[in-house]
Amino acid sequence: MTTAEESPGTASLRLLATGERELQRIVLDMHDGPVQDLFAAMSHLQLLERELAAQPEAQRRTQQSIHLLERALGEIRTLIGVFRPPGFERRDLGAILEGLVVQHEALTDQSVELTLDPALGDCPLPTKIALYRILQEALANSHRHAAATRQTVTVERTGAQFALTVSDDGRGFESRRVLAAEADVGVEGGHFGLRGIQDRVGMLGGTFTIESAPGRGTTLRVTLPAA
Repeated sequence: MTTAEESPGTASLRLLATGERELQRIVLDMHDGPVQDLFAAMSHLQLLERELAAQPEAQRRTQQSIHLLERALGEIRTLIGVFRPPGFERRDLGAILEGLVVQHEALTDQSVELTLDPALGDCPLPTKIALYRILQEALANSHRHAAATRQTVTVERTGAQFALTVSDDGRGFESRRVLAAEADVGVEGGHFGLRGIQDRVGMLGGTFTIESAPGRGTTLRVTLPAA
């Protein structure tokens, strides 16, 4: 709901910023709450494991529990690393996006060909956050669902807008069907996040297209106003 003094566009930008702040709060809560509890539980189990040296079966089950906790902690650490605030306010757009690509390569062991327009410059905070999160989701989807061996990213600034293009050589999917029904996104279609990208772009007054077909890879294009 908007007030009489607040336009729909202003309200959308405010909601995007609020959502980003809420995401960072969740990340901090995860680190300060569940992660610390998991560490404590694992420490107790490691002590118990040594005390059960004379009971092989009990010791085996304890070791399995420790392994599960270690795996869970590893996954949570990865999530926290992915969603840690990258310094949106103090770093320019190119540095933010380049850092994201480097992080994605380190986490997935998959190379990404990145091309940044030399005249990219900087942009308003909501646009910077949107481009970062859209690229993050596009790269993650390509890695998780497309079985791609090659990913390319191009970011350009043309006049009054930014253009982001993300392509892969993966298995592809029926993009029209996936985007046609909300139920397909992330469930049957296996492309969780596409609807969120579309909505985020719409809130900022941009455009979103995706071209994909089984066996032909996927290309996602987004344009957003530069101001």
